[in-house]
Amino acid sequence: MFKVSNIDHVGIRVADRDVARAFYEKLGFVFDPDEDSPRGRSIGLVNDAGARINLIYNARIPEDGANVLMDTPDKWPGYTHAAFIVDSIAALVEWLEQQGIPITEGPAVFGHGRRKVCFIRDPDRNVIEFDEIL
Repeated sequence: MFKVSNIDHVGIRVADRDVARAFYEKLGFVFDPDEDSPRGRSIGLVNDAGARINLIYNARIPEDGANVLMDTPDKWPGYTHAAFIVDSIAALVEWLEQQGIPITEGPAVFGHGRRKVCFIRDPDRNVIEFDEIL
């Protein structure tokens, strides 16, 4: 028997490596040269808390700009978003406003009052959730 102990990283498919990297660097992630794909298909980033993401840069943006997993009437199987814990949703909202990054949902309280959440989209319309545990 085995036990899953934690998440190592979240893979996020993007169209433009440089645009995505700049966006996630604004969120506090930095390039990790140890996670640079030898096949040239992805790059790894990590933040000060050790949260890791891999930007997989082989996406094709649909003509209508929609995220096929979230924005179309037909719901396809797949990962819909990554969720990161923050110490303050209020501080995050203030920072998002300063950066001109629109909030797509929230802030709101979810999980029977367990967490305050806020959702945004990255440049490829991938959903990112931020949670403040209450």
